Amino acid sequence: MMAITFRTWVRAELEAVWAVVLDSVENPQRYMSDVEAVRVLERLQGGITKELTIRGMEYAPGCFDFFVFERGTLKKIKSTENDNVCASGVFDSFVFESSIIREVTVRGVPYRERIRISNKERKIHRELIDHPACSGKIIVKAVPCSVQNPMAPVDLQFFLELKSMKGAKEETEEMTGEIKKEQQRLKEKAEELEASALRVL
Repeated sequence: MMAITFRTWVRAELEAVWAVVLDSVENPQRYMSDVEAVRVLERLQGGITKELTIRGMEYAPGCFDFFVFERGTLKKIKSTENDNVCASGVFDSFVFESSIIREVTVRGVPYRERIRISNKERKIHRELIDHPACSGKIIVKAVPCSVQNPMAPVDLQFFLELKSMKGAKEETEEMTGEIKKEQQRLKEKAEELEASALRVL
């Protein structure tokens, strides 16, 4: 599993940055140069996802019945077959208002993504469903560096957790590079929108 974080400062208001991020959900071809076609397969209502990430579970035997958390962090696993088994892990939940499943075609190869959108958190989860080179998720988040100052830069964050398919390491690395370019295009577009709005004023 490859975990990478990309961060860049965007000199635009939060609403402008978020508008561009939402536009990239419906129109990824504007921000990803290799996208040849895109279509929305399904639109779904919101909900909540819960995810438990446990490191070292492959070494923990038995069937686990109870999970003990402290402030969202997994502290202990209890089993009816074994005594307490300690493991590090994180429990995370994500409330989203809407989601879509889209099909993206890159260089003649289509794949699907499930995208969950939280306008409240200014955050989207992109889950790769049947990508030919890798599996995993991409989380995009827009974070204001100052709540009091609306003109302060916005931290545009991309969190990648990708696992290469067998023999597809180079393709995964290439995809990571394209995501970095996508982030840069989002930044440029948001700053263009901000500049246009200021000229109108």
